[in-house]
Amino acid sequence: MTLCIISGSSRENSNVEYFAEKAAASYKGDVTWIRLRELTINQIHDQRHDENGFDPVDDDHAQVVEAMLNADAVLFATPLYWYGMSGYMKTFIDRWSQVMRDPDMRFKERIAGKPGFLITCGGDQVDIKGLPLILQFKHIFEFTGMDFKKYFIGEARKPGDAAKSSRLDQLENFFS
Repeated sequence: MTLCIISGSSRENSNVEYFAEKAAASYKGDVTWIRLRELTINQIHDQRHDENGFDPVDDDHAQVVEAMLNADAVLFATPLYWYGMSGYMKTFIDRWSQVMRDPDMRFKERIAGKPGFLITCGGDQVDIKGLPLILQFKHIFEFTGMDFKKYFIGEARKPGDAAKSSRLDQLENFFS
């Protein structure tokens, strides 16, 4: 069993990655980390309706998608930035429009039924302000056929706050 963690954090030693590490400790299997900030993933150039479809893009997107599709489960970890996912995560997911049209990738076939998890964190009223992000991932998972298993919203305003969170016990059996 393999878990692929895709982090959209823009900061090393981030709070959302701390929460994801705590959750991953309960996973019974191998864990692979992908930190989008360390990769090159270009913005989508929307060619869905062009006669010849999408032009090939020379970046790291396809390798991340392959790692995700080859995993048994996927955990998306993104801080709450301006009431939504980080730019790194948004760019990665926007490009799914391209891979869904690549017949060799068989994206929707391979992602269908795959367990999906989400961890996010933020400050000020995060339990309320984070709900649109949860709903957005719910819709993304429904559209692709992923199985939305669980989410966690952590409260963390400044670097290091996650380690002091009163919610850490919620992550002890996150994958059970």
